[in-house]
Amino acid sequence: MLRIKTVFLFILGILVVTASLVSQPAVVRIAALKGPTGLGMTKLFQEKPNLAPDVRTEFFAFPSPDVVIPRLVNGEIDLAALPLNVAVNLYNKKIPYGLAAIIGNGVLYCISTDPNVKSLETLDRIQNVAKGSTPEFILRHILEAKGLQEKVKVEFRYAPVELAQLLVAGREKTGVLPEPFATKVLRARPDARIISDLQEEWKALYPDTPTYPMTALVVKISFLRAYGPMVDSFLSLYRESQEWVKKHPEEAGIIAAQVSLGIDREDAKDAIPRCNLTFVPAKEARPVIERFLKILLQFAPESIGGKLPDPEFYAIP
Repeated sequence: MLRIKTVFLFILGILVVTASLVSQPAVVRIAALKGPTGLGMTKLFQEKPNLAPDVRTEFFAFPSPDVVIPRLVNGEIDLAALPLNVAVNLYNKKIPYGLAAIIGNGVLYCISTDPNVKSLETLDRIQNVAKGSTPEFILRHILEAKGLQEKVKVEFRYAPVELAQLLVAGREKTGVLPEPFATKVLRARPDARIISDLQEEWKALYPDTPTYPMTALVVKISFLRAYGPMVDSFLSLYRESQEWVKKHPEEAGIIAAQVSLGIDREDAKDAIPRCNLTFVPAKEARPVIERFLKILLQFAPESIGGKLPDPEFYAIP
């Protein structure tokens, strides 16, 4: 009887050890877009901290939403920083990622080196970035509100990094850029000017909603359910990284350049304070998010999948 009991305990011990090994992923994959979307993760991209013993992290920086979306559809990414409307659109299309937090507000500027272009009203043509994402719909709505949608031709040829380089080189004259790319152009070209601050344009249209949530941190629902403590650990590390970035913009710029997050040291000092980095947990952010999404529903319902997300979208209290 003692021998049977010993064998039973031995087998039970093996099962417990095996279960503990199976319950932890080997790697957690985390993605962000280059530019302000990923800046809060700068320290994490550099340090790649473990979220649990023997669980390593991999960080990816992508140039635009259309590059990362297929990886989300395939479930390859566990956590990601995305434009808010992209996150909502994916959720409404049954791609199982929920909102963890809002991590950035509006940072869009129309920049021009053309001396004849002084405002949106004087435009005939402009390059925009991130088709199907917040920059497209913010500019589109503002142009429609001003009655300029037929007059101004909006083109989408480049990612923000490329458009900034082309504006500096003089191969493009006018474009919409988020920070820190707007600062890059303004610093490199003395003749470059902000012809329209889209945050101010938005504020003029909606004074009771003076800014708009632009960047979302999302988490794969199955990952959240299976590894909630790891998600909590990541959110804590993210907040520490973001606060460090805000307090040390020049140092953050050095690291961001090293890990290919789309910002140079020289631009970081001016750009990061204007990047409107924030951290509002999902459920706390819901009222502001829904006000913004209701506005999107009025003029670009396709941008969020045609409806407000249900309460389960707001995954983190």
